Amino acid sequence: MAVTRTVPAERSSTIPRSVFTSIYHAAHALKLSLRPELERERLTTPMFWTLHELANDGTMSVGEIATACAVTSANISGAIEELVQAGLVERSTSPKDRRIAMLTATPKGRGLHRAMWDRAVERFLTPLEGVPRSDLEATARVLERWSEEFGRKRALEERRP
Repeated sequence: MAVTRTVPAERSSTIPRSVFTSIYHAAHALKLSLRPELERERLTTPMFWTLHELANDGTMSVGEIATACAVTSANISGAIEELVQAGLVERSTSPKDRRIAMLTATPKGRGLHRAMWDRAVERFLTPLEGVPRSDLEATARVLERWSEEFGRKRALEERRP
C-alpha cells in the first residue's frame, strides 16, 4: 500500500514556518515546565534527559545516550557521573565489548523520573485545558510522525549496529 504524503506547494509559505516556530515555542515551554522539578531535585538539564532516556529505553551505552540527547559523549559524561554518584544510574560493562560502559536507571532513578515527569506534564498541560480532545490528539499524531521521521528514534536507529 502506497503512502500518500501531503506536502505544502510552497516550502516558503507561512504554514511550514509557523509549524516550525510553534514546535520551538512548545519545546521552550517544556523546558520551562521542567525547571521547578529540576530545581526541587537538584538535577541539571543534562542529568534529567539522561535519566529520561534510561528510564524509557532501559540499558544504553554512553554513545547512545549522547545521540538521543543530541550532544557528544564528552558533554554528557559529567551528568552521567553525577547520576551514578547519586544512586540514580548504575554503570556496567557491555557483554559484547568490555570497553563500552552500559548504563541503566536504578529503581530509585526510575521512580524519581516518573514523579518529576508526571508533575511537569501536569504543569505543561494546565494551559491546554479547554482545547478540544480531537485537536490534542491530532497534534500528538503530527508531532509523533515528525519525531519518528527526523528525531531521536531515527538517530538511535542509525547509530545502532
